[in-house]
Parts: sequence; C-alpha cells; structure tokens
Amino acid sequence: MRKILGAMLAAAMLMAAMPAAAEPADVAGAFAMDDRAEQDTALDESRQPVAVLGFLGLEYGDVALDVMAGGGYYSELMARAVGPEGFVLAHNPPGVVSQFNIEQIFAGRGIGADRVPNAASLPLAFDDFVLPPESVDFALFHMVFHDLWHEAESLPRTEPEPFLARLYAAMRPGAIVGIVDHVGPAGVDTRAEVAETHRIDPTVIRQVMENAGFVFEEELSLLRNPDDDHEASVFDPAIRGQTDRVVYRFRRPGRGD
Repeated sequence: MRKILGAMLAAAMLMAAMPAAAEPADVAGAFAMDDRAEQDTALDESRQPVAVLGFLGLEYGDVALDVMAGGGYYSELMARAVGPEGFVLAHNPPGVVSQFNIEQIFAGRGIGADRVPNAASLPLAFDDFVLPPESVDFALFHMVFHDLWHEAESLPRTEPEPFLARLYAAMRPGAIVGIVDHVGPAGVDTRAEVAETHRIDPTVIRQVMENAGFVFEEELSLLRNPDDDHEASVFDPAIRGQTDRVVYRFRRPGRGD
C-alpha cells in the first residue's frame, strides 16, 4: 500500500508543474460547468465556493490538498479550477472512506478518470499523514478542522499538533491553508464541544495554526451569521447549512516574505 501511495503521489507532483507566473484559478468557470451534480449545486448558496476560493487565493497549476474531503464537493471544483497543470489530493481517513463509501462516490464523480483526471483519492489516517516535503501549494479544511479533535469509530483519536507539523512540512514556502469552520463558544473544552456540536472556538483555530508556524493573513466575513447562538449542533435542522462560520486564510512563511 505504501509503495502504491508513494507512486501515486510522485505522479501527482510531476503532473502538477508550477506555472511560470501566478494566475488565479478559474473557480467561476469550474462552478459554471453544466455537468455538476444536483446535490452539489443545492449546496452552492450556503457554501459560496467562488467567493471562498477566490478569497483564499487558489491558483492555476496549484497542487491542492482537500483535507477530509468527504464526498468531494470541493475536490471536484478545485481540480477543474486549477486546470490540467494542477492536481488535487482528496484526503479522507480510511474509516471515513469505508463508512461513507467514498471510493464509490469518487468513481461516480469521475475522480481520477476522464471527468476529473487531475485528482486522486488520498486515504490516510491523520496519524499516518505524510506527504513529500514542500510539495503542496494550497490546502483546504472545509468545515472539518474541528475533526482533528473528534473521536469516532471511523475516526480514531488524534492530536492536532503533530498532524499540523506534518502538514506544515508538506506545504511549500508561501503556500496557503484555508479553513472554514462552524463557530463555537469561547472558553470551553474543545474535544467536548466537538463531540456535542461539531463546533470550535475560532481562537483555538488561530492558536494551533500559529503554534504550528502558519501566519494568519485575513478573514472573510461572508459566512458569518449573527443569528446563530453557537449552542445547537451543526446538524440541527433549525441551523444546518446556516451556521455562523469563519473563513480564515493562513500562509506558510516564505517565497518573498
């Protein structure tokens, strides 16, 4: 398995040569493609992917990592937006892959096939997460950063700090990490809050990212919702899809800093 994974990653890095000059990814073009699944387009209004990825700074030709990609909503968009010179690694822990039939879902999307050839599934446990040093230009945590504190049968307990250290090593100097997540109350135990509501205190996000060496750059307020009192589970039908969410852009220092 490790040999197969290593060969796949090497192929991805070779396929995704860096462009001569930075150029924004064609997120709007990917978003407008008429073959997107109905279940994806139903989520667009809540997620606002064109604005989010535009703010975060995805670029044409990027090697992008979709951390805990789930069924691949963002993986597909990013792969099409970075173009044939870019590549997307759609990560999920193995327990999540098996529980939610992720490989079947990816096959339906055409991930790694004719429809989305410049993307591949990356089934790695958080504790086994190692990528080639300085190989990734862009990483996205879409409503999953809190899962670094989550514990479930399909998601064994991990510690955020070692994982983020390995992520830092995988990012190129100047690379971007974007985090979108549900806002939770301040001053509470993070694991307990995640277990109950799947929310996280934004100050915890900033603290652990900055402790890992990433630099906070900016916040996009587009997905903030002052009517969310941060008490209900994000799966509560009364608030699902409308939670108060932060959108943070972090960067690994380097490349002209």
